[in-house]
Amino acid sequence: MLRLRTLSLKSFSGRIRLLSLFLLLFGFNQIKGQTHSFSGTIGKYPIYLQITLEGNKVEGYYFYKNKLIDISFSGTYKAGLITVNTLDGLGETPENPEAFKFKWPNKSPVGTWTSKGKSLELKLLPLTAKETGSPKCSNPYFIKESAVNDMTKVKVGLFKLKEASKPEIINGVKIRYFTEINTGIDFFRIDSGLVTEKQKDANFYLENFHISEYLEALSCASYSVYGFNFESDYNLGASVRSVSNDLMCFSVFSTFYCGGAHPDESNYGVNFNLNNHKTITTEDYLLAGKDELFQERIIAYLSKTKPEYFDPEAEANPDDFGYDCDYYNMELWTTDCSFTFTNEGLKLHPSFAHYKAPCLDPEWSVVPYSELKDLIKPEFYSKLTKLKP
Repeated sequence: MLRLRTLSLKSFSGRIRLLSLFLLLFGFNQIKGQTHSFSGTIGKYPIYLQITLEGNKVEGYYFYKNKLIDISFSGTYKAGLITVNTLDGLGETPENPEAFKFKWPNKSPVGTWTSKGKSLELKLLPLTAKETGSPKCSNPYFIKESAVNDMTKVKVGLFKLKEASKPEIINGVKIRYFTEINTGIDFFRIDSGLVTEKQKDANFYLENFHISEYLEALSCASYSVYGFNFESDYNLGASVRSVSNDLMCFSVFSTFYCGGAHPDESNYGVNFNLNNHKTITTEDYLLAGKDELFQERIIAYLSKTKPEYFDPEAEANPDDFGYDCDYYNMELWTTDCSFTFTNEGLKLHPSFAHYKAPCLDPEWSVVPYSELKDLIKPEFYSKLTKLKP
């Protein structure tokens, strides 16, 4: 399982993002002809490059080893010579494209790279097993190896971490945070405190999550129309809510901008069952036929503890940044609402349109498990009682 969130397809940027991730992961070789992947240099700069040939047409992309952002190109194959020009994020030829020329077929292609009147020597070699054989590609939660193209494997191999902050202790479990150095994405790992095999499995899962976000960020950058800055255009924050030998639960808030009218935001919970190695759905913990009662119970508790947010006649609360968040709307609190199991209770993550993004993460939307005890499957409730504040 590569992707954990549910994303809206309403915005242009969302559609571009999903399309670009598909192309990144499954590669042009799934929809075109013969594909060849290389490592090499432009002058002194290390690069990776992939071409796909179909008749006399050539498509592909390349990226610099120190940036990892794809630059697409297209062109022709005539009389043993490949000639391509780079494209912008919309697939159009820019005013001053980069140009590649090299002979083909050739085991070690040599040619030229030209841009704005400047030329550098281009040298290419076929990718090696070392470049595509990172141990991270063997992560059991990573997408099946046969479905991942070589360039994605290269990027996974270039996924690198540095420690981001001091460790924290949750329920006796030591948590460490790491920053991926190419994209700046922070995420956590379990350092100690769980049964050995469960800790190992949890960290495989977390590594895969981190790598997936890393690949999405690179994809977003590669297909951004207006330029891209990792610090401002792709942000992910994860908050660990609870950890035990049964459950690992965290909340995620992310923003991303790959072009289009406005950025997209996503706020959701991830609840991982360390016993069966699966993410938890509402059906896994809620008794059958209790959906309507669940909704009523949630709204009754929240409206009692935060009445100012559940009065349709009230003015917008300053805590909502001046927005009327319509928390009194019952449709926000159905069993379709994303959730996280926390030490204090069930955290709900209501969904809002972009223009109400500040409404996405109400800190107060936590309902004690005791309020829902008769709605939760007994065997699951026993796991929740082990989560201590």
